[in-house]
Amino acid sequence: MSKSHLFPKLFAAASMLSLAACAVPNWTTIDQQAFTIRAACERQHNNGLIPTELATERCANGTIHRLYADAHYPQMEVLDLYLARREAIANAVDRRTIAPSDAPVKLAEAETEQVFALERHGLDPVIYNTAPYRVMAACPRPSLVSTLCN
Repeated sequence: MSKSHLFPKLFAAASMLSLAACAVPNWTTIDQQAFTIRAACERQHNNGLIPTELATERCANGTIHRLYADAHYPQMEVLDLYLARREAIANAVDRRTIAPSDAPVKLAEAETEQVFALERHGLDPVIYNTAPYRVMAACPRPSLVSTLCN
């Protein structure tokens, strides 16, 4: 193959690689990864390897933060506030300043705050909501209490 025929193929390959590097992250996949990260930490907590609710949140939150940062999430400060709020709720449960049964309400409030913050920044909360849990009828595993899924 002559060099003149090789250049267009190399250019096409390089162009495709460039486009792939600039691709928009699949936030659904990233949300699922965050769900898995949190589930792994909660399994460790349920098995007695992580002693407190706060330690469980901290187990997940650092990795979740890096996951979104690596994907260039457009509002890291909103994510950080949400993760900090989850830690505060978990800490309050550990200190018994809120009842474990109140944690789902507090987590829902934290998600609502995140939605409003995303909207203030002009982002669609359906796409950019990072809350890795959803209230569901059929929960694959419980959260801080057994009424929420992570």
